[in-house]
Amino acid sequence: MSAAENMARPRVLVTHGGSNPLAYQLVASLDALGYPYRFETGFYYRKPGLLSALVGLVPGAAGAHLERELRRRHRDGIDPAKVGLHPWPEIKHVAAKRLGFEQRHRARLALLRGYALDRHVARRLPALDPEIVISHDSFALDTFRAARARGITTVLNQCTGHVLDALAIYREEAALNPEFADSLAVDTPAEAAERCRLEAIEADRVLAPSGYVRETLTAHGVAPERIALLPYGVDSDRFRPADRPREGPFRILYVGQIGQKKGIKYLLEAVRRLALEEVELVLVGTVVGSGAGLAPYRDWFRHVAHVPYHEVHALYRDADIFVYPSLHEGSAFANLEAMASGLPVVTTPNAGAPINDGEEGFIVPIRDTDGLMARIELLYRDRERRAEMGARARERAAGLTWAHYRAELDRILLESGRSTKGERMPARP
Repeated sequence: MSAAENMARPRVLVTHGGSNPLAYQLVASLDALGYPYRFETGFYYRKPGLLSALVGLVPGAAGAHLERELRRRHRDGIDPAKVGLHPWPEIKHVAAKRLGFEQRHRARLALLRGYALDRHVARRLPALDPEIVISHDSFALDTFRAARARGITTVLNQCTGHVLDALAIYREEAALNPEFADSLAVDTPAEAAERCRLEAIEADRVLAPSGYVRETLTAHGVAPERIALLPYGVDSDRFRPADRPREGPFRILYVGQIGQKKGIKYLLEAVRRLALEEVELVLVGTVVGSGAGLAPYRDWFRHVAHVPYHEVHALYRDADIFVYPSLHEGSAFANLEAMASGLPVVTTPNAGAPINDGEEGFIVPIRDTDGLMARIELLYRDRERRAEMGARARERAAGLTWAHYRAELDRILLESGRSTKGERMPARP
């Protein structure tokens, strides 16, 4: 048994007001590792529970649809008895999105949702009595300050790059491509951005999933020694290469939200300008905003609006390459899933992918249409290079497991937990 396994694991409180699967993955990892934990969130679908029993009474397709939607708020491996709910701010936020409220109103409700959960948890901190608090950006500031006053170690799980970098990129992009402006979150209130900045500065530790996230954090004043790199994993049993070579047109796959945060115009423009024979671009995901910017390219792609997550692996097996030209990420799951499926990946440094340029795929600067064109055409024409890169991508992904993620999380938390026993992290600047 390792030294880490011999150490008593500290009590951990995790907070997140929304339905981020990365937060759910972290909580499930704590459960698997045997940590005593509590998860405070907005709305969570407890299954089994009263709501799931009521859903079971809804007949036919309506019941199946309701169950599918609610399961987005559930994760196997989380003990529902350890989940605390503060639902109304989150319900208001979701309702505003579903009812089509303007982005600026939704941004305000998102901010209020974060405030509400943060204050709620900060007030309850003495009763919850954790040794470590793990929270997420926009849900953490009051909780971290209350924890600090009680000698509790604070950890920020920074799932994406720094908010100030995001806002700068989105505002530049809205000016460059105004037809896609309504797909960009440029209305983040200044107070929300400032809270996120302070959360990262004031946390004892910050978990970063990629080098890109780490770089954005250090650029905005987070001390490098406070940042712990914690790469995500992928299920390489589920996401795996096809059993036989595919037939049909050369298929370029993209999976994710379809908007300019993901650099979608640059991909569309690259495919249009290449105009290669027997090529199909498949965009899988929800269109963000009005979709007006997509109209000039309607003949250059096929859109698949929604695929249940338990079916999405089949799409990767029926593609030749994966292209993900994102402008700002943490570490996109889609890139990892494509790699595990044996696809060469063409992406950007801002997507946080664990790719060596020219080995498992290609890294192209953001907004570089010419670079995308060159890499797509190379892979289109060179079947042997495509196969070699795909094999290396699969091999690389096989080492990026959730078991490795859990082991690293355990190591980081046990190291951080020592601060609750008198070995405090260095003082903040």
